Amino acid sequence: MKFLTISKVRDSAALFPPATVRQLLEATLAFVDAQKKAGKLLEAYALPGGGAAVICEHPSAEDAAQTIASIPVGGLMSHEVYPLADFNVVMKASIESLKTAEKLFPSPPK
Repeated sequence: MKFLTISKVRDSAALFPPATVRQLLEATLAFVDAQKKAGKLLEAYALPGGGAAVICEHPSAEDAAQTIASIPVGGLMSHEVYPLADFNVVMKASIESLKTAEKLFPSPPK
């Protein structure tokens, strides 16, 4: 199952000494590289102003949550996580649903 995670830097991150933040970023870079090699992290993008947008592959929401909780710099960020559905599958289901509705309501109400 694919997930989109949007992570943004919290204001409280400014309270940490630069050396601490640098160490957390270095550890996070190594973590991200390991996730890529494991096939869990498919794409990662930096966001202007601080943060990241990441597309990951996880067998479950629990695995995704556990991975996010393991990010070294994760405590300094807020995370929004969205499960992703295959676009074509959803569009086809929507079209079929509308076909059913058309049969129930063949002409516009008057």
